[in-house]
Parts: sequence; C-alpha cells; structure tokens
Amino acid sequence: MSADRRRAPWPAEILGGTIGSVVMLAVVVTIGLLGYAPLGEGSAPRGLAAAFVSVTFGGVLFALFGRGAMPVAGPSSATALIFAGVIGPLVHDPAVAAAGASGIALVLAAGGSAVVLMGVLQIVFARLGLGRIAQFVPQPVLAGFMNGVAVLIFLSQLPTLLGLRPGAGLVDFHAGTLALGLATAACTWLIAWRWPQAPAQLIGLAFGLALYAGLHLSSSALMLGGSVGPLPSSLPMPELAWQIADPATAAFVWRHSSDVLTAAAVLALIGALESVLSGMAIDQQLDSRHDAGHDLLVLGVSNIVVGLFAGLPVVVLRARALATLRAGGVGRRSALVGALAFGAMYLLFAHWLALLPKAVLAGIMLTVAVALVDRWTRQLIGQWRSGERSADVWETLAIVAFVCAVTVWRGFAVGVAAGVLVTLVVFVRNMNRSLVRSRRTAALEASRRVYPSRQEDFLREARVRIALLELEGALFFGSAERLAREVDAIGAEARFVVLDLRGVGTIDASGAMLLQQMSTSLCRRGQTLMLAGVTAEHPHGRRLRAFGCFREARRDDWFADLDRAVEAAELQLLSDAGIALGDTVIAPQDSSLFIGLDTAQCALVLAQMQPRRLAAGEVLFREGDAADGLYVLTRGSITVVAGSGPQHLRQRFVSFSAGLMLGETAMLDGGGRSAGATADSDAEVFQLTKQGLDRIGREQPALAAQLYRNIAVHLSARLRSATSLRRQSAG
Repeated sequence: MSADRRRAPWPAEILGGTIGSVVMLAVVVTIGLLGYAPLGEGSAPRGLAAAFVSVTFGGVLFALFGRGAMPVAGPSSATALIFAGVIGPLVHDPAVAAAGASGIALVLAAGGSAVVLMGVLQIVFARLGLGRIAQFVPQPVLAGFMNGVAVLIFLSQLPTLLGLRPGAGLVDFHAGTLALGLATAACTWLIAWRWPQAPAQLIGLAFGLALYAGLHLSSSALMLGGSVGPLPSSLPMPELAWQIADPATAAFVWRHSSDVLTAAAVLALIGALESVLSGMAIDQQLDSRHDAGHDLLVLGVSNIVVGLFAGLPVVVLRARALATLRAGGVGRRSALVGALAFGAMYLLFAHWLALLPKAVLAGIMLTVAVALVDRWTRQLIGQWRSGERSADVWETLAIVAFVCAVTVWRGFAVGVAAGVLVTLVVFVRNMNRSLVRSRRTAALEASRRVYPSRQEDFLREARVRIALLELEGALFFGSAERLAREVDAIGAEARFVVLDLRGVGTIDASGAMLLQQMSTSLCRRGQTLMLAGVTAEHPHGRRLRAFGCFREARRDDWFADLDRAVEAAELQLLSDAGIALGDTVIAPQDSSLFIGLDTAQCALVLAQMQPRRLAAGEVLFREGDAADGLYVLTRGSITVVAGSGPQHLRQRFVSFSAGLMLGETAMLDGGGRSAGATADSDAEVFQLTKQGLDRIGREQPALAAQLYRNIAVHLSARLRSATSLRRQSAG
C-alpha cells in the first residue's frame, strides 16, 4: 500500500509527527555530537546544527518525494560515525592550523563534498537498479560491520563519559561525570527493557537532566562535565558551492580527494544498506511495499542538498517511523510535519539545547551503541554457549568477528571489503550456478498417495494451487535474491509454495534467513511455505537451525522429499474443502476388489477374508516377507516404502487410502514382498489369502474370474500412475 492511501485526519497527522520528533530528539542530538566530535571541544554546537539540518531539510525532501508508506529520513549513528571518520584525519592537516579560525571551514568543505558525492553515487545505484543492494551483502559481513560500528561508538564516548580533556590521561577522569553518564544509560536501558513501547531515550534524557540538576545543586564543586554550548541562532546555509570556488578550499579538498571519494563510496553503500533494510522493516510493520529504487534516488538527492549545508548523511530511519506510528501518525503528511517540527525545535529552543550536559548525551549514546550490536550475532553466540558448536556456527562467527575487528582496526571501507572477500572465497565454487531448476504445479506432479474417487476428482482441479520450485546449486547471499524474485512472482492463487531443496548443495546464513523471512511473509499473504528435502536429521535442517532459523522443535513444514510435501499440501486442500479423508470406515464390499459382485457373491468372498487391526506405525509386512495374500484397506492409511533408517533415506512407492487393495502382486506371482507396508494411522484391513482365492475358484469359477478381473484393473491403474510419474520425472 502506498503512502498516499494511508491517510488520517490532519490533526492526528500533526500530533503524531510532532510527538514522534520529540521522542527522537535525544537520538538526533547525540548523533550530531558523534558526527562532529573529531573537531574538538567547540564541535558540539556545529554538530547539533548539522544534525538538525539533516533531519529537517533531508527529512522534508524525502517526505515529499519518497514512495514508502512512512517516508521518514534523517542521520543515523552508523553514517554519522563514518562521517566522523572522514573529517577526523583532516583536522590534523597543517593547512587547517595555518588557516586559523577558518581552518574548520576547510574540513567541513571536505566532509560536505563526501556527502554530496555519496548522494551522487546513490543516484547511480538507483539508476542501475541496485535499490535492493542489501540482498547482495552477506549476512555475516553486515553483522560484523554493525558490531564494529557499535564498538567504535562506544570507544568514541569514553572521553566524554570520563570527563577527559584533550591530551589528558585516564588518571584525570572525573567520577561525577562517569556516574552521571552511566546512570543515564542505566535508566535508558531499564526503560527499554521494562517498557519496550516507551520512548526510552527521551525518558533517559529527562532523567539525566534531573540528576544533573540535583547533583549540581547539592555540590557545585562536583565535576559533571561541560554542556553543548551556544548554538548558531539560525540553521546553517548551503555554503559548500561557493566554498569550493575558493582556490585554497578547492586545493585542500583536491589534496584529500582519494579519502573523500573512498568515504563517499562507503557512505553510499552503508547508507543504501541501512535504508533498504529499514524500508523493508517498515513495509513489514505496515503490510506495504515501497519502490526501493525510487526511494534510493530521492535519498541521493536529499544527501546532495544536505551536503551543501555540511550536514550529516541521511538514511531511512526505522526508529523515527515507529515513533511516529506509535504517536498516531500515518503516512507522508506526518513524516513531513515531523521533519518541520525538528526545524522548529532548533529555532525556538536553541537556548535550551545549548544547556544539555555532554555526559548525559554520552550515556544515551552508549545505549545506542548497545542497540546496534547485531541481534543475529547475539543469537549465534547464545547457540554456541548452549553447546551447539557446529562448523557452520564457528565459520559464521569467525567471519563476523573478523569483519568487526578489521572495521575497528582499519576503518569501514577495509572492513566491508575484507568481509565480502572472505565470504566470496568460501562460496566461489557456487557463484555461477543457477538456483531455480524448474517451476511447475502439483497438477504435473501429484503425490504418490492413492485417493478415493471423490477426493481425487477434487484434487485433479485443485493441485494447480500447489506451486513447486525445484532448486539446484547453492542457496547463498548471491543467489538468495533470485529465489526471492521467483517466489514473489507466484500469484495469489497458489495456496502452497513447495521448495524442493534436495538438489541444493549448501545453504549459508543469508539463504537461511531468506527462507525464514519468506515463510513469515508468505504466511502473512495467506500462503504456506513448505521445504522438501529438509528434516531435523538432514544436513539442511541442521544448517538452518545452526544459523538460528526455524528453531521450533517440531516442524510441520519440513518434509523428507517432494512427494511427502505435495501429499501434505493435498491433504490440507481436502481439509479446507471439507472432504478430508478423516477416519472414514469403508465396508470391504465397497472396495475396488468387490466391483461387479452381487450381495451373495460379496458374502462368499467375505467369508474367506480375515480382519486385522493395526496401530499407527505398526508394520503390515516387511520387504522380503513371503506373500500371505492381498489386503483390502477399510480404515486409515498404509504406506509402502523401501529402505530403512531415517525418513529422508527411505523411498515411498505409494500410500493407500481406505477402499483400496494392496499386496496383490506378490500373492499372484508367489515372490517375496518387494517393499514394506506400515500403517500411517490406526488402520483396519481384510486379508484374502491365496488359499481362500483358490477355494473360491474351485467352488465359484465365475466369481473367481471377476475377482481376478478386478485385481487386473487395479494393477492397470497402478501401472498407468507409475508411467505418468516416470514421464513427469523425466520431463
């Protein structure tokens, strides 16, 4: 559903957008301080101004032209930290010190240029159709990168938390400042844990301010750290264009052009990743779909505009979208009002913002760092600690740790590049293999269960609602997007989507998460995902669970092979139609063996048959047993299988429903049983031995001839079914 179709009254939109912005105030303020921290003691006012420029101008542009259900944008902690990594080294350039008071303008010109180029690259991404670029980044790389960002944010806040001035050692820390910051962080964590729906950062900010005021009044000598400081009386102006026109500024930016270009590329990639993932999360929250390519293009334009103001990079902000939704805002108008509200807060309350204690903001930023720690990584660590230490878990955690360490050690670009390279090496042999081998419906490949005529007549038309996708190769980060497109192309008429994974050689973390997400999204659409070739004992099942997916102990959507998956779908279709097999009891004389017999003849045959009851799982006969007659199934279900051991190692030949006969071949030719037969549920059979059939032949030759004819017709139908299956498997 598009944003324009999600409307609420204007008062509700204004209130929801405004409250959502107030809730996000603490986050925006702390992100501004984070992005401009490398500029030193006087950087806080510039950082706040840059953050409000981004969330106001960038937010307004994205709200006006984005196509998401909730088009909200603003600076994020990850991109702000990357921006800080861009301007940090530039501060130490001798030209900055030589320029005196205007030296910072050189640094901001380079930072603004990086943001402008980031926007240009995002426009290029959008024009090249890379709006879903997040699908091509391996999950372990993305997790390691986000963990690295969390570590860097934590490290960046330590000097402020400890109350250290530039050049001071750890021994010079101030206990009051540290206590204030940690208390603020603890309050924020407690609120987020105890009341997840509450605005934890805003409440934490209020608590920190109250604690700061109380401590300051109780002891004026207590060192609690500094405040943000005076802010500019107005928002910054778009000065980058004429700054670059200055020869000295242009020479400075050109001298650092390689750093600026590298930073722009990393910002464009990470910004696109964060925006696409946030957009997907918002879509799931609102049950909507957005044009990722168009929104990426609008983000690119927004970043070009923001860069002219030396603002921080903007991305799609899921947290702000959720805050606005909880406040009652819906759609584009509330997003626009929220962006304008940020600008109004800056212009009207700049004096109050200047008084915010840095230690309180650093405490809130600690909670942001902890929240950025990848949840999937936490889950994998939990599995490892619980004793699940398979090679898949070790390998995945190793890649996550490697990317995190390289990101902290060498920076964002090197971290992402190294992680992608390592992951590509792991899967290089599977890169060029196609994943989807065939696509068809169960109308061309019915299960091997034989149904009574009423149910079979219904299924003959209904099997087109069972979509079958046969996969081959590797299901990994490079092929997962292809599978997602194939499944998205399946129409709403399909009730079941069956993925045959027997031809899949390996499944990586991205593929596992795709299957998990696909199962959830299809369920939301009223469809059911079934995985064939996957059981708890099968390697695929173990890998999926090793990656933290499909963790439920019992899986009703996993099947040893395609045949059993199709059968489960067929049975569910029958149940939905109200004609399930159930526990129907069919009299022996109503079975296929008794076709064409009158009442007296039926009585003669029944006199030669012995009833036998079977419990679920009980064996009727085993492969190789001597033939002791044929059986007429009157209740329940019996499956004929070959092989033994786990289910995925056994081959099912056919499953019989009530009213059908089995075991006639071995009785006729005198050979041993070619396969075993086991009751699927409580069942009842009537046995006609070879001796009983011979006795009927001596006493009633015409009756015996009719029985043999019925057996022949039954075998002919079985042969036709087997021939059809053979053609389907060959085709």
